[in-house]
Amino acid sequence: MKRDRLKKAIVGVLGAVTILGALSGCSSNPQKPAETTTAKVSEETKKEETSSAAAQSGSETTATSEPVTIYAATGGSPKPFTFVDSSNQLTGHNIELIKAVFERLPQYKLEIEVTDFPSIFAGLDSDRYQIGVNNFAKNEKRKEKYLFTDPIFANEYVAVFAKDNKKAESINTWEDLSGLKTISQSGINITTALENYNAANPQKAINIEYSEEDLVLQIQDVEAGKYDFVLMDKPMFEYYEKEFNFNVAGVSISSDVAKDLMEEPYSYLIVSKGNEKLVEDLNQALKEVIEDGTSKEINLKWFGSDYSPSYK
Repeated sequence: MKRDRLKKAIVGVLGAVTILGALSGCSSNPQKPAETTTAKVSEETKKEETSSAAAQSGSETTATSEPVTIYAATGGSPKPFTFVDSSNQLTGHNIELIKAVFERLPQYKLEIEVTDFPSIFAGLDSDRYQIGVNNFAKNEKRKEKYLFTDPIFANEYVAVFAKDNKKAESINTWEDLSGLKTISQSGINITTALENYNAANPQKAINIEYSEEDLVLQIQDVEAGKYDFVLMDKPMFEYYEKEFNFNVAGVSISSDVAKDLMEEPYSYLIVSKGNEKLVEDLNQALKEVIEDGTSKEINLKWFGSDYSPSYK
């Protein structure tokens, strides 16, 4: 009898695994044959369970429990915030900072994936990723859809011109840039601010060429006269100028223009909805990283200046 019951139990378990594998395969891609391997089930189930585990259990771990795996996504650019180096290793300011944060959170295990920029948001929407790490600014649209940590970086912007450009003096209003040609990536805060200005001032519009071109190439194009200017983060510009010795000038912009570019002068980690406990834990670790000087050390390494935010 015992042997019969054991056989029935084994058959029942195997049947359940097969059904679970079929369902998992269908949910990930309905056009592909369902996968029934135990390894596939384990992999998919692990990611699906991450969000609820992070939100519900958070730092409430015991000596025998496994850390909750948190998946973070980055686009792998722009350098030096996030990039893949010559050794094919993901690195940069944001990457070192988030790793330092998670070193103080033993209840979690961090996994970082490189994906194309739009896929970060799609992954956050589905909770495939719990964190987006790409020097993200805060805006109204993002605040509706995602959670934000406390600031990770205090930011500034500059307008980059060729040094012989007469406009390379000061930018006090958007009209100072009207009629000029620039290059920018679709979907980022800078481009949105430019588009908003153009929509409100069609007779004094700024000519925008959309491109996924690397920022180094964008600066080179400005230097060569292909574009009149490009807007970018001041720390990033200083990093590139030091590395490549461009014949360009970074012009400070007024507070009004800067406010249009970034609602608040900071960048953040963004977190998928439902992970409030994760945000709470991240904020505590961020505070420690800033107060113990780790953030300053990372900033000095990548920029030569400390852009750590102050929580006072």
